[in-house]
Amino acid sequence: MKAWREAASLILAAHKPRLSPPISHKSSTSATITDTDSIPEWNTVFDYQVLMLKRSSKSKFIPNAYVFPGGVSSSKDFSKGWLDLFSGHGFKSADLEALVLENKDRPFLLQKKTEETVDEFVSRDIAFRLNAIRETFEETGILLHHDPQNKGMSSAHNFGCDNQELEIIRKKVHADPSEMLTLYKDLDLLPDIWNLSEWSDWLTPVDLHEQGTRRFDTIFYFACLPELPQTILEKQEISAVAWTEPGTILNQFYRRELWLAPPQVYELCRLLNFEHLHQLRNFAADRQKEGCVNWLPVRLQCDDGLVSLLPGDSLYPDPPDYIGSSADKKSLQVYKGDIKQCLQESEHLNRLTFKDTYHCIPKVNISPAHGHVNPLQYHPFQMMKFMFPVESYDCQHCDEEQIKFCYSQQNKMVWNGKFNEQDLKKERNQDWSQMGKNPFIYSLTMNYLD
Repeated sequence: MKAWREAASLILAAHKPRLSPPISHKSSTSATITDTDSIPEWNTVFDYQVLMLKRSSKSKFIPNAYVFPGGVSSSKDFSKGWLDLFSGHGFKSADLEALVLENKDRPFLLQKKTEETVDEFVSRDIAFRLNAIRETFEETGILLHHDPQNKGMSSAHNFGCDNQELEIIRKKVHADPSEMLTLYKDLDLLPDIWNLSEWSDWLTPVDLHEQGTRRFDTIFYFACLPELPQTILEKQEISAVAWTEPGTILNQFYRRELWLAPPQVYELCRLLNFEHLHQLRNFAADRQKEGCVNWLPVRLQCDDGLVSLLPGDSLYPDPPDYIGSSADKKSLQVYKGDIKQCLQESEHLNRLTFKDTYHCIPKVNISPAHGHVNPLQYHPFQMMKFMFPVESYDCQHCDEEQIKFCYSQQNKMVWNGKFNEQDLKKERNQDWSQMGKNPFIYSLTMNYLD
C-alpha cells in the first residue's frame, strides 16, 4: 500500500493590465493615514492574477483553505487514447517524449516505474500535466488547449455558452475522468501540455495529524493565459473561486481574513519576485529544465510555535523519513527552545515559522536549488512597495504579551508593523483607537507620506 496518493496542482496566472497608482496629494505641513486597515492596491504592482480556490468546509483534507486548483491522478490520465489523440494531430510519441527530463533530479511520482505501472501508456511527465489540466477543468470549467499561435501561453477554450450549460459539461468529466478525452475529441482540440511548466513538488508531512491520515505527493505546474477566462465554481468540493494578485491574497491571509495552506504561502511568496507576467512565464519555462525533488516539510515544535524545515536548511535531516516509520506520527519532534533560538542555531535557512496558523513566515537565505527563486517575505515587500518603514513586521522579537496586545488593537497594521521594541514597550498601555490622536503615530505617518 502506498504511503501517499499522487496528485497534480496548477498555478494558473492570467494577464490583467495593472492600474495606475492613485495620485497622492501631499501636504508640506501635515499628513495622516486615517484608514490603516485599507488593503494595499496590488493591482497597481502586478499585471496578472492567479487562480485560487477555497476548499469546502466539509473537505477531509485542509478544509476552508485557499489552494491552487488540482487533485489526485486517475488511471484515465495514462490512457492510450491520449497518444492516439496527439497522433491524430501530428504529434508522435517521440514529440511527446521531449517533455520528459533525463539525467535530472525527479520527484518520486515522476520517476520511471516498473511492475506497478505496466498499464501506463503515457509517460508520467505528460500524464501528470493531463492530471493538472483535468482537475482545473473539473473545479473551474477552464479548459486549457494548445494554440500554436499563442506562443509561450496557454489558451482557455471559449465554449460559447452560459455557466449553466458549462456546468453540465464539467459535471460529466467530474463524474467520469475518461470524459475528458472525449471532450477534447469532440472539440477537436489538444490539451496544452507544452505550456505547463514544472514548478515544484510538495509531500504532505508525516505528522500532519490535525488533518487526518491522508498524505499526497503533489507536483505543481505553472501556466499562464493572455486574459481572464470564463470561470465557474464546482460547488461540491469548492466553496469560492477567486482571481487575485499574489500580494492581495497574502495580505488577506496575514490579516486573518482567509487561510492559506503552507505550500501556498511559500509559492505565493515566490511569485512576489515577478511583477510582470512575461517575466514569470519566461522564468518558469527556463527553470523547469533543471528538474525538481520532493519537498517533505519536517516539523519541529518550539516553545512559542512551530518550525517547518525544508530541504537545504541546516536542521533538515539527510535523508528525511518520507514514510514516518521511525517516529511517532501522532506527535511532533520537539526543539528545546523558541523559534528565535532555532533560527540563531542555523546557518542555512529554508523554513516556514509559525506563531499560529495565520502567522506563517518564510525564512530563507540559501541559494535556491534547481534554478528556482527564494520566496520574498510579504511584509517587507509590502513596505517597500508602499513606502512603509521596515521594522517589527513579523513580531519575531516580541514576547507573547506584546503580540496579543498588538493584535487586540483596532489598527493592527500600526501596532505590529511599524514600531521597534523600545517603542512598543513605551506605547503598550496606551490604547489609541485612532491613529491621528497619537502624536507618535502621527510622526510615523509624516515620514511615510514624505
